[in-house]
Amino acid sequence: MIVHEWSADTTDVEEEGRRFGAAWTTQLRAARDSYLELFAQSGVADPAARKTADDCRRMTEEYAPEIAAEFRGMAAGSALALEDIWLLTARTEILALTTPSMECSTIVHIPDGAPPRTLQTWDWHETLSNETVVRRLRTTTGTGIVTFCEFGQPAKIGVNDRGLGLHFNILHHLTDGKQPGVPVHVLARMILERARTIEEATQIARSVPLAASSVLTVATFDGERADAAAIEVAPGGIAVVRAPDGRTLVHTNHFLDVDLAAGEYSPYETTTLPRYRCLVDAAELAGIAADRDRALAFGAIPDAPITVRARRDQPPHLRWETKLTATLDVAGAALSFVAGAPADVATSQWRRLAVARKALSE
Repeated sequence: MIVHEWSADTTDVEEEGRRFGAAWTTQLRAARDSYLELFAQSGVADPAARKTADDCRRMTEEYAPEIAAEFRGMAAGSALALEDIWLLTARTEILALTTPSMECSTIVHIPDGAPPRTLQTWDWHETLSNETVVRRLRTTTGTGIVTFCEFGQPAKIGVNDRGLGLHFNILHHLTDGKQPGVPVHVLARMILERARTIEEATQIARSVPLAASSVLTVATFDGERADAAAIEVAPGGIAVVRAPDGRTLVHTNHFLDVDLAAGEYSPYETTTLPRYRCLVDAAELAGIAADRDRALAFGAIPDAPITVRARRDQPPHLRWETKLTATLDVAGAALSFVAGAPADVATSQWRRLAVARKALSE
């Protein structure tokens, strides 16, 4: 997978969208074509996909008009139809209409008197999103953000310069696809733009209707104290799972909240429990201070299920692989990553992009 880098040069969101769209027209078109193919393979008819995307547009215009303006600019800059951009932004909500997808393992350690130490894998379709982007943005309120995402999405894994970082895992619930809602990737961007605490992030999550489920694991540092919580969101409700007494929080792709877990939905064989147990059993590794060393340690676990490889016995649209391993420096407002699984860290380039600094390589 290729991970591009992009820095905004304006806080005018529509102009930034136009500039981004013009620069990445090829990638946006390729993403649109790939997702249209995936939707069809997954059994979502084109009219249903476009209706869901339009519902997501309307909800975003109501609850996050500045993000909707960015996508208007992106469509204009790329010469794609606006509805094509929304097909990408709403891909989770569209896939929630049919067979959901597996994605991601996250662990956050909360040391005493020091910033959180985090790690996430991003598992996605082998055939999709083989070009992605890490974006540096500065909002109209002055908040600096650096976030990894697919083309056509406003955010996914990221950190702001207000002491907050966010990891992102997909979840599946029986209420998915039952109502219009703000896309979960838009919600992630709203939190990165507006929040500095878990309480603020939770308030933002509770303030919008949703059409699909995810967990946003939020880690914070105020200069003295670190904290973390998994904000589990579904159209049917929201729950907050705080970092436990052991000070390490683990999440994969099943609900931890008992009430939301009662509506769990997964029609296929999932590896969420083996990946969860792997992280719990190796929780002490999350305490390693240096980001790359932490990723290396998890990558050295023999046959660890958090390194997902595509299965050739599955059809193309059901082959998942670990495409990214990422850590967040909440105190330094930086995202570090490798384009690959934890087992690939030792042989791949480790990259770091901070909110206010140029990209660095190690």
